[in-house]
Amino acid sequence: MAALGSKETILTAMKRVYRYQAQNQTRSVVRRSGKTRFIKDTDWERGVFWSCVSAAWLATDDNEYLDGVMNYTLHTGFRPGPNDRFADDHICCQAYLDVYPLIDQIEALEPTIKALDLMVESPQAGRKDWWWCDSLFMAPPAFAALTQRTGDPKYLDYMNTAFWDSVEHLLDPETGLFYRDYRYIPDGNGGELREANGNKVFWSRGIGWVLAAVPRLLARMPADYPHREKYLALFTSLAAEVIKYQQADGFWRTSLLDPDNFPAPESSATALFCYGFAWGIKHGHLDAETYLPVVETSWAALQTCIHDNGMMGWVQLPAFNPRDVAFEHNIDYGAGAFLLAATAVADLVS
Repeated sequence: MAALGSKETILTAMKRVYRYQAQNQTRSVVRRSGKTRFIKDTDWERGVFWSCVSAAWLATDDNEYLDGVMNYTLHTGFRPGPNDRFADDHICCQAYLDVYPLIDQIEALEPTIKALDLMVESPQAGRKDWWWCDSLFMAPPAFAALTQRTGDPKYLDYMNTAFWDSVEHLLDPETGLFYRDYRYIPDGNGGELREANGNKVFWSRGIGWVLAAVPRLLARMPADYPHREKYLALFTSLAAEVIKYQQADGFWRTSLLDPDNFPAPESSATALFCYGFAWGIKHGHLDAETYLPVVETSWAALQTCIHDNGMMGWVQLPAFNPRDVAFEHNIDYGAGAFLLAATAVADLVS
């Protein structure tokens, strides 16, 4: 594991990326239509970052991360985003629930309870609420964590049912990879969107969200929960597919089946895969002989994405499919994904 560097160097890189992003949070993004969308603190771009900062605090016990998360939660008033049943508006709850034991005031839980009760009390199919693969990272860990904090199993049980219905909808049985959403699922009439080379569209970051969701779910799930092994089976099978598409430079491209269409490296998917593989090795779910070289090369690749000032580059901007990337592209969730990777790699070398 010497190729990964020391724990100290890993934590130093993590802190550099955190400090830059915390001080330079993205305020707006330009849509494909050319219109500008301003980012709220409860939007998913910001929520992913601070939920990953809370993961950094849990992994390191470093109060600099805790102070940042506490400032974020107090600023948002522990509120989820404004849209009912919308996974992207639930990711911020993961940060709230991580720090809740330090607050221990029921008022801090109430907004999350209200948002998730709305779904639990009026259940719908997972493929209806969580119809895009990113959602499996954004919402399910919050449901599991709310059971963890309240002791009420209804949130975890609801999540488990909805999660597997979404998986059944989005998982391609031919490749073992996940479609981003219904637009890419073959309809038998050729109406689905395809890559320029004619292949199915499998977007690396979308699949990265799914792989990275499993460790975050298992950390919030009782050790004796009867469905744990099913999540691990999904994790190991998806890892075995994803590993096939790493490129020689250590990165994954935005499109797994058409890497030449957008040949630039992409850091957010690479970080999510690096996180998942490092976690899997550490916990004995992935074979080190096979996966450690992949972690080493992807971690080395991620170091080349960090600008001199700590800015994380090569982050594909908000999208729902593969697109081009530039070294100057930076946004909050890209730094968050790097923090996850760093926590897992640091744990692996310790």
